Amino acid sequence: MKKTILTILILALAAVCGKARPLIIPEPANYTAGKGSFTIPATIGVAGENKVVSSAMKYLDRNGFNTKKSSSDKAVIKVAIKPELEPEHYQLTVDDKGITLAAGDNAALMYGLESFAQLATSGNGTIEACSIDDKPRFGYRGLMLDVVRYFIEPQEIERIIDVAAKLKLNNLHLHLCDDNGWRLEIKKYPRLTEVGAWRVDRPEMFPGRLNARSADEKATVGGFYTQKEMRQLVKYAAERNINIIPEIEMPAHSIAAIASYPELACPVVDKFVGVFPGIGGKDASIILCAGKEHTFTFIENVLDEVMKIFPSPTIHLGGDEANKRIWQQCPLCNKRIEEEHLADHEALQGYLMDRVIRYVNSRGRKAMGWDEVTYGKPKEDIIVYGWQGDGSVAVNDSRATGRKFIMTPARSTYLIRYQGPQWFEPFTYFGNITLRDVYNFEPMTSDWDNALRSNLLGIQGSLWSEFCNSPSDVQYQIFPRLMAIADVAWRPEGRSNWGAFLKALDAFCPTLDKLGITYARSMYNLDHNVRGNGKELKVNVSCIRPDVDVRYSVDNQALDKAWSDTLRLNKAATIYAATFKGDKQMGKTLKLSLDFNKATSHSVSGNCTNGLTRVLTNGLRGSDRNSDFEWAGWWNETAEFVLDMGEVVPVNKVTLGSLVHSDICIAAPTHIYVYTSDDGKSFTLRRTIDTPAENIYHKQAKIFDIDCSFNADTRYIKFVAVNPGCVPDGYAREGAPTWMYFDEITVN
Repeated sequence: MKKTILTILILALAAVCGKARPLIIPEPANYTAGKGSFTIPATIGVAGENKVVSSAMKYLDRNGFNTKKSSSDKAVIKVAIKPELEPEHYQLTVDDKGITLAAGDNAALMYGLESFAQLATSGNGTIEACSIDDKPRFGYRGLMLDVVRYFIEPQEIERIIDVAAKLKLNNLHLHLCDDNGWRLEIKKYPRLTEVGAWRVDRPEMFPGRLNARSADEKATVGGFYTQKEMRQLVKYAAERNINIIPEIEMPAHSIAAIASYPELACPVVDKFVGVFPGIGGKDASIILCAGKEHTFTFIENVLDEVMKIFPSPTIHLGGDEANKRIWQQCPLCNKRIEEEHLADHEALQGYLMDRVIRYVNSRGRKAMGWDEVTYGKPKEDIIVYGWQGDGSVAVNDSRATGRKFIMTPARSTYLIRYQGPQWFEPFTYFGNITLRDVYNFEPMTSDWDNALRSNLLGIQGSLWSEFCNSPSDVQYQIFPRLMAIADVAWRPEGRSNWGAFLKALDAFCPTLDKLGITYARSMYNLDHNVRGNGKELKVNVSCIRPDVDVRYSVDNQALDKAWSDTLRLNKAATIYAATFKGDKQMGKTLKLSLDFNKATSHSVSGNCTNGLTRVLTNGLRGSDRNSDFEWAGWWNETAEFVLDMGEVVPVNKVTLGSLVHSDICIAAPTHIYVYTSDDGKSFTLRRTIDTPAENIYHKQAKIFDIDCSFNADTRYIKFVAVNPGCVPDGYAREGAPTWMYFDEITVN
């Protein structure tokens, strides 16, 4: 009894001391609950120094509050800029008499008002008494928008800026040019937007779009920002404390510029080069010529106009994914290497970047680049964006050179990837990054020393737009994961409370609804795991939200049973399941159609590249998404795997499920050899299947069964599938190595 009373007292004290997280995103550094509450009147009186009051009223009015200037004794909110506080540091106090806000600068003032606004919204006009002492963990908190592969209209960017400001993000990185378009008016080079802003229309999905064949093909898809429009967008963002960083790509991802001004290419390029509708195939190795002085003149002239439009203290220079194939053939590039005493063509990129970095520095700006800029070992200082894998390239470079860097790792913060169970998601590629994955992202690891920690400026979420075809597509990929990005960038190191974050997220989502933002509800969808043990299938489902119930049914759609534990099946069945809160279904209904045959649930061994041989016999067929965790994949190699059915059984019909999608480098095997064995050691060849050439590649995703049938009694069946090699000419991914994907061996 004493222990129970003590526990109650401790919990009560924790509530009074503010241990619970407030419904604010990002989470404040320090929050202490008080006693009582304050109800906000219809009109909010604001008191303080005139300039500060004006800024506060403007922000509150923009966010739907009615305000008036007031005397201190009648004010609802008293605001002040306090020089003793750091930039972006604010202190907000709420009691039964009103609100006081002290801020280190105008940005902090806005952040404090936003925290007030979120508390007011979640409390329906009443705010519980509290005190907040808050500042961000990182100075750089960003979002990148790829406006090239899908042109995002200025008004749509403004809507994203509005939400980013509420999330206390302070940098918007605009990827303005690439192989697929040039999006910014440059008056000295009008063809950049007359030609470079437009591509030919191709109906296929992005990776499968073939290049323009000649200049006679009319380019109709695209768009660009006039300098006037961009200045207005820069001003709009600045009013919301967001700095817009322009990115001008070099030396690669420059096809739009080369299509506009072919003289920017190396002289060995003697073919028509148009703006890419998609990946670009082998032509993606065509990059700016580093041997021509004209290239540097062009870059400097472009940057001169860019820096007049953007007051950003930093300019992003790209520097990623530069294939050196054309440079190796170019006499001018090779001459440059010889004259400058450079080690190789990678060092030539370092030379190019150094020249441009010095030019940017001479204009009073700081250069930024993707982490491949470090490969050429530039001598000049540059801020590095760590994107590859887990960002380790930038981390290791900083360890060696002391360079500042920003983390935007593809494995954790690339918003192009699937954000939930893939069977419910719009098609994209590269696997999953769920809302919880983003929330759990920690940019620093325990082996970082103090110098390395101080070099990390912050983090960024990056949205590549290959698979976006509308503003709602863009919004869907960004939200709600951007809320987790903002939270990671702001909250103190080591702070994590997934359940509390979800409550704050739920309180924030009505704001997205009010702004007309389309956001994903993938966090409510169920993922599945089906495994065999030789006798039965064990089925589990999971959801990243711990605050939902799961209901299911077998062979009907009633969803009338509460899921409590692993389902075990020894015969064919169809399972339906979904998440619920109370009686309200929250996620989409998951349908698992499970088959049973002589192979089902039995083990498979083999050299699988992605480690998923177990799915070959789990009774469940994969979707047309090769990364949905239901396909066993082999990359650039022959596949060899063996089914063990546990005992000798009669076999008459055998099939092997296959996925082909040449647009993303997935092909059928040229040959399959099928062997049998009773002891798993001595195998006999039973079938040789030759795939017709016309069936090895398909531009669209295609799932089909390969007939591997034979008549024999056997325990083991071995499959050897021969990889067809690189994608042939005539396809968008020509020359690229291929994957083979298989799912579900059936034996009858």
